[in-house]
Amino acid sequence: MKFAIVTFLILGTAYCCELTPGNPSDSCFELKTAPYINSSNSQFGPFIEGASVDPQGNIFAVNYGNSSTMYNLGRAFPSQRLFYSDALTSSLLNGIRFLNANTAFAVDAVNHRVLKLNVVEDGEGTSVESSSVYCSDPEMLQPNDLTLSRTGTVFTSGMRWISDTDDTHGDIWSCTPSGQTKKLEVMGRTNGIDLSPDEKTLYVSESYNRGGNPYIQKIWKYDADVVSGTISGKTLFADFEQIDGSNSVDIDGMKTDTNGNLFATRHGGRKVVIFNSEGTVIGNIGLNFPNPTNLELGGASGTTLFVVGKCDDGTDSKGCVDTIELITPGRSWTNLQ
Repeated sequence: MKFAIVTFLILGTAYCCELTPGNPSDSCFELKTAPYINSSNSQFGPFIEGASVDPQGNIFAVNYGNSSTMYNLGRAFPSQRLFYSDALTSSLLNGIRFLNANTAFAVDAVNHRVLKLNVVEDGEGTSVESSSVYCSDPEMLQPNDLTLSRTGTVFTSGMRWISDTDDTHGDIWSCTPSGQTKKLEVMGRTNGIDLSPDEKTLYVSESYNRGGNPYIQKIWKYDADVVSGTISGKTLFADFEQIDGSNSVDIDGMKTDTNGNLFATRHGGRKVVIFNSEGTVIGNIGLNFPNPTNLELGGASGTTLFVVGKCDDGTDSKGCVDTIELITPGRSWTNLQ
């Protein structure tokens, strides 16, 4: 029998877990420490989402303010502050990614568009000086999250959240630097999305609802061409019904590290699941709040995992952030160096 030896550095302590492939231990990477941002100090609303890192390792997220300020982006680390407020207050900004120190992209679910943000130094860090539409199409269902190649090709996931979903309630689009916008796939509602470190594989989650309750949770992988903004070769990467029967717990944001491991938040499951590049679960990270929405690796060395989600304080009025120290840096942080 083969075993996988998995070593992570969590909160200053090295944990070495011996895992049988396909049979992970839920206690391997449990986190039960105070959140970095909690309900008493949070300046984010309950719809905090779209965690992203800039070249300095600073972490940003959506819904800075309160439950009504969905048009705001904020910095969460190293301190909290407003980063961008869209002039169109009907905007629902749900994801953000940095291309370099001067350029970031954000998806607007309501207005079916991807915004390009011009980032400048402002004496207290960075803020957005101006924005423009990078790509848009009224056929985009609701761009929910995005991933970004080193050269600026954007891939978006989209969804229509209704009580009973089918294979037309999610989609994948791409926007290339040349200005081409392409519909790549129509499927069940999509959410988490990220590229592999070599940018040859695109990971996308797919979920279905029945009677208002999720009942299918899968992650697919595609062969990606970031130059043309196309995908092919759809292959099943993970199916939570087969893994542990948790197909009623939604997959939300996903990110990869430089070793090709994929980190996926489980909204309602109070944890992050870690896959290796072969689709084997190599660990779980327990969280302080039940509804993680997204995550990113950042900090000075790109190895601090920031997980964002609604606080578990009984009021559902604030956004919280957990932090976990790992060994391997994130793909996004590394690309920005």
